[in-house]
Amino acid sequence: MKKGFQVNFPWRVVLLIMWLAARPAPAATFSTIVTNGPATNRLNLVFFSEGYTNGQMGQFLIDATNAANAFLSAEPYAEYSNYFNVFAVATNSAHAGSTHLTYYPFVTNYTCFNSTYEAPDDLLITIPPNTADANNLDGQGKINALMQIYLPSTNNDLSALLVNDPVEGGSDGGSSDYGKTAIASIAGISVFLIHESGHTLGGLGDEYTEANPGFPNVEEPNTTTNTTFTNIQWKAWISTNTPLPTETTNSTYEYTVGLFQGAHYNTTGWYRPFYDCGMNHYGVGFCPVCQEALVLAIYGKARPMDSRSPATNSLNTASSQMLSFSLNLLQPATHNLNVQWLTNSLAVGGATNPVFNIWPAQLGNGTNKIEADVWDATGMVRTDAKNLLKQTNVWTLNLTLLQIDSLTWLTNGSFTFRVTGTVTNGVAIQVSTNLVQWTAVQTNYFKRGKIFYTNSGAAALPKRFYRAEVLP
Repeated sequence: MKKGFQVNFPWRVVLLIMWLAARPAPAATFSTIVTNGPATNRLNLVFFSEGYTNGQMGQFLIDATNAANAFLSAEPYAEYSNYFNVFAVATNSAHAGSTHLTYYPFVTNYTCFNSTYEAPDDLLITIPPNTADANNLDGQGKINALMQIYLPSTNNDLSALLVNDPVEGGSDGGSSDYGKTAIASIAGISVFLIHESGHTLGGLGDEYTEANPGFPNVEEPNTTTNTTFTNIQWKAWISTNTPLPTETTNSTYEYTVGLFQGAHYNTTGWYRPFYDCGMNHYGVGFCPVCQEALVLAIYGKARPMDSRSPATNSLNTASSQMLSFSLNLLQPATHNLNVQWLTNSLAVGGATNPVFNIWPAQLGNGTNKIEADVWDATGMVRTDAKNLLKQTNVWTLNLTLLQIDSLTWLTNGSFTFRVTGTVTNGVAIQVSTNLVQWTAVQTNYFKRGKIFYTNSGAAALPKRFYRAEVLP
């Protein structure tokens, strides 16, 4: 949505600021709409009410729920819907609706976040700091303060302001606070909210061609001035037979990623990746390049590993019992994440499940490393320069295993062997006929780092297995 236009209604601005200065901080009610896991590892979409009176709080929750459903139905959010929590913060306003500064009859509504429909038309809704009120604490600062109250330990939030007004409009927060809050009126929830989230979450640029004098000439993930293939940010999406620039009048390339002229508020000299996209027209889905940017943004806030076991990455053991490692993964909606386990930097064949078991004897005494690599091989991303789609966890495992050696055969089929190690606890010699059920046949303490065991009557006994275990 366009930003930065000026409007001059000084008498209305003065009245509005005077009223805001005398206004106490609003009470708020926090509600959960969708929960998919811990807020510390989810992208937390938080809806704030604007222009809802005290008697309209129930309607706000309905509107926020509808907005959440619309948002999570759009790609790429639908594929990564499990990565989102959705909350609602209800704050009542003195008046229903928002302030309109553009067309007669002008309306000044006293609302919680001081939202304003600005020039040049009634499509741009901003909150302070904006052209109507420069005080950040009246708008975005108030949202930031409420976020600290209700989600104080997270830095992976996406705030959205639902404006209870029948006139379509929205923005990404205002010219002075770019990228903070997606704003949408209830008349345009399904289109404005999704478009504005492209700005606030993905850092995407508008692909409009209408002039916007003074708008910064900074390239975004979906806008560029480059026409040389190697310098185009989304070159991984462009086929070698696609002409650059790409003809906008040729239907052959309508659904092809290329270099289409007209973007960033310019008809010439600036280019977009797709013939049409949600960053160009409301109600159109995001193009592949914009979807890629949004998937990367999601992974910048929520990691594919929800948790791991063991929870600590530094382990010590003297036991020969099987070791088990596991991952709790944050899976996309229709495809699974990839997993590969490694021991001491070597990939283990077939170890591609979230659970990995290994016998300590397969590793040996000393320092070992167990590594779990998880990555998303989604086709929505072709360039991941920051490696956001991959996460690795490494456990350092210090093994001090008991060793059985010096086997010596005696008369009548009997034998003796030695157990060595560095443990200070007692040691049990255990026997089994099936490797499942074990019975202790001797317990003792090391003397100078070793103990001996001698069996009896072995010639008449069935085959047996022996092991040494450290006592608790």
